[in-house]
Amino acid sequence: MREGSIVLLAIIMGLMLAFDMGGPVNKVAYAFMLICVSQGIYSVVAIAAVGIAIPPLGMGLATLVGRKYFSAEERETGKAALVMGCVGVSEGAIPFAAADPLRVIPSIMIGAASGCVTTALLGAQCYAGWGGLIVLPVVQGKGGFIAGLLVGACVTAACVITLKALTKKKTPAAKADDELDLDFEIN
Repeated sequence: MREGSIVLLAIIMGLMLAFDMGGPVNKVAYAFMLICVSQGIYSVVAIAAVGIAIPPLGMGLATLVGRKYFSAEERETGKAALVMGCVGVSEGAIPFAAADPLRVIPSIMIGAASGCVTTALLGAQCYAGWGGLIVLPVVQGKGGFIAGLLVGACVTAACVITLKALTKKKTPAAKADDELDLDFEIN
């Protein structure tokens, strides 16, 4: 594949894999990955293997780096998400997306696309139809594969933390001003 074609494919695969984290769009990209395994197109398999792992890895990293933007429960979920990302289970990011879809879903999509492009440009190849660090023993170009995971997870974490930081939290005094206080007197 030409460099421009592989980059475009990596962007599309990353966006699809992260969009619904194990849902139908993700499964279409995963099915394409399995077809590539059967056809011996292992560079595309590596792209998908990275894209599968980035959403949970990125959200787990975000809970560690941007602790103040996540509840105690979300920080605990972040630890589980890191493990799920390592074994190639995209669904580890679902609790975060369910709680804050407008900030999380775009962040993981951008992160996954970034990581997939990095993996494509560095020429990694994966010989297993799965994702995450668990496939590292069957990856050729391990440095490119790991770089893709790191770039994607860091971009995801940076995006979600930035979006959460931009959200203005109301102070208790401001919330009190928003409450409507009606007093009725009946004589």
